[in-house]
Amino acid sequence: MYTIIPPPPSLAPYVLNFWHSYSQNLGTQTLHSDGCISILFVIIGNSAIDNTTLSNSGYLVGPHTKSLRWYFSSQCQYLLGVRLTPLGARNFTKIPLNELKNQCIELQDAVPACKHVIHDLISQSSPINDKIRVLLQWLETQLQSGTHYLPDAFLKVNKHINLSPRSIKLSELYDTLNINSRRVERAFSQTMGISAKEFATLIEVSRARDLIKANPSTPLTEIAHQLEYADQSHFIRQFKKVMNITPKQYRKRT
Repeated sequence: MYTIIPPPPSLAPYVLNFWHSYSQNLGTQTLHSDGCISILFVIIGNSAIDNTTLSNSGYLVGPHTKSLRWYFSSQCQYLLGVRLTPLGARNFTKIPLNELKNQCIELQDAVPACKHVIHDLISQSSPINDKIRVLLQWLETQLQSGTHYLPDAFLKVNKHINLSPRSIKLSELYDTLNINSRRVERAFSQTMGISAKEFATLIEVSRARDLIKANPSTPLTEIAHQLEYADQSHFIRQFKKVMNITPKQYRKRT
């Protein structure tokens, strides 16, 4: 469905990847949030992410604390996207990132000087390689003139959250790292637009999804135990908070 393109070295600190897709007769898709902020260009097609209608334009998709439903209403969809790193998101717009939480907004509302690049990218006549080239040039100008570092508190906690094989106990982590919790929350709000707890929950649920898919016959109580949840009900609550369905319902869908 999607073709993923890695960023060039000059943009690697700011961009996780580029992607593009030309599809027909798409059914409703589920977008699992990982806390990233993304840029989306709709070249052909009409669709909606939850209650936000998307047509021929550019959009900034903020960090979401829940999985999203993407509904497609046109037969053909031609899409181009960019997934930003925390450093890229911080440099991309002057809007405080916490104001983008659970939002999908018009790109020109976030970056006023983008009308020319939107026009060039949603033009149906230019091939995808030309579009990627235009996008690269614009992003290099847009991203490299800002800050080139992230808060130390964010880097330390983010590393531990991503490396932890099971559920994350943030209070214990803060004590281990000798970091003030308010400092951490401020750093995450400025860098990702969501709290450290919200990000940790997204990572925990992502691991739960992977375990459920990889172990279709393993009892869910055992998966909750492997993830070090205190009890099954806590596991179900955390999972449903992000996915809007229970682990049992998710297993039936996979």
